[in-house]
Amino acid sequence: MKLVVTVAALFMLSGVACSEEPLNCLDPIGQSSMTRCSGLDYEKADSELNAIWPELKADAIAADKEAGNDTHDWEDALLESQRAWLAFRDAECKWQGFAAHGGSMEPMLANICAAKLTRDRIKQLQTGVSE
Repeated sequence: MKLVVTVAALFMLSGVACSEEPLNCLDPIGQSSMTRCSGLDYEKADSELNAIWPELKADAIAADKEAGNDTHDWEDALLESQRAWLAFRDAECKWQGFAAHGGSMEPMLANICAAKLTRDRIKQLQTGVSE
């Protein structure tokens, strides 16, 4: 019995792997591809944010040292701001996904929102100005 189940599972897996076309995010076809591409776009934006974070934190630490009062005011403010922004981004994008609540588009809408807000945040952090 185990052999039949194992062979059937392998057959199903090989069929899925063979029927899956390569992902083309320049021209995604179907909701599944659009959702996967939007997820990849969000991951890219999140990686860009993570890449600039060490420099931002170092700048805040340097500003604290320059102030010369043995505080972590700049660093603490940066961290507090980022934590609040992350909570906002996650809640906002969940809400925006609800435009297709329960449907196959919901995760795609949330991903699109998260990628856009993350890129906006990168601009804010790099310029020091909220637009």
